[in-house]
Amino acid sequence: MGGLAACGIGRGVQGDTNRRIEPKVDGDLYYFNYSQYINPQLIKEFQKKYDVRVIESYFDSMEGMMAKLRAGNSYDVVFPTAEYVQRLVQQEQLLRIPRDKLENIDNIYGYFDDPWYDPDSAHSVPYSLYITGIGYRADILDNMTGSWNDLANEEAAGRIYVLDDYQEALAAGNLRNGFDMNTVVEDELEQTKEWLTSLKPLLRGFSVDTITNMSSGNAWIQHLWNGDIVNIRYRVDDPDAYQFKKITQDGFPVGSDAFAIPVNAQHPGTALLFIDFMLDPRNAARNVEWNGYPMPNFGQDEAFAELAKGDPNIVVTVEDLETGDQFANLPQEDRELWTNTFLEVKAG
Repeated sequence: MGGLAACGIGRGVQGDTNRRIEPKVDGDLYYFNYSQYINPQLIKEFQKKYDVRVIESYFDSMEGMMAKLRAGNSYDVVFPTAEYVQRLVQQEQLLRIPRDKLENIDNIYGYFDDPWYDPDSAHSVPYSLYITGIGYRADILDNMTGSWNDLANEEAAGRIYVLDDYQEALAAGNLRNGFDMNTVVEDELEQTKEWLTSLKPLLRGFSVDTITNMSSGNAWIQHLWNGDIVNIRYRVDDPDAYQFKKITQDGFPVGSDAFAIPVNAQHPGTALLFIDFMLDPRNAARNVEWNGYPMPNFGQDEAFAELAKGDPNIVVTVEDLETGDQFANLPQEDRELWTNTFLEVKAG
């Protein structure tokens, strides 16, 4: 990142989180996100419209994102999940977003006017909605039950992947065992660790490369997110063979990702223009058609309904957010307990 990395987001880093920012071009956009999470054609159109470059960097987990921020890298827009938004707000590491400067903000669902993780949506704008479940080969397997125990399906032995994500892996085990998804009770986490460890003889591995795993044929069962299955279908000859199972027996993680502007962003004006560009209803519709994840944006409703026609399992509703299991922003000590538990699973 060169000179842009001069100030960081580590502990003790100071910044004026309340500095007033305007939607105007103030430089190129340094963008940090999951790969394949925004329609690349929209990136090109944004660059052309505002005569700027979008310099894209990618992470493969929330902890990976946080590590880069703590290391001092500066980005103009990042995409944290809800609980990480709350953590960054508490650490005073996100700029306030002037919602009155966003022309398309009224397209956002009312649920996000005052979400639990960011009062009054003062520091974030919702980007997408997700459910975690299991993708599977319906042309090979006919015994999927809608339980997390499907990750132990012996008919798919050697072709099963669990997400290489400590939150998602432990959440699956906690829910399967009937625990609170966010439990920090050590005895319960120990039981979850034992269950995950018991899966390992059946697994091909732990991986977040979900789309490649399934579209290549390496996975018959893949722990993944709802939008992944749409992208997998785009890559294969028989899309109907690839199905998404919402885990109705045990419960499932549900949540949202957001646009946010770090306190050390060098080009927050360009970031605001980008956020507003993505909130445009036409752009939102094109984005969900490409990446398969619903946005909490009225402009995409018809496009996503068409995408999900006959496939209600990939739909995420406001009711899901209100009644489902969302990841909590655990205190540091409890996050370390979760992280260490997952490391023990992988090492065992």
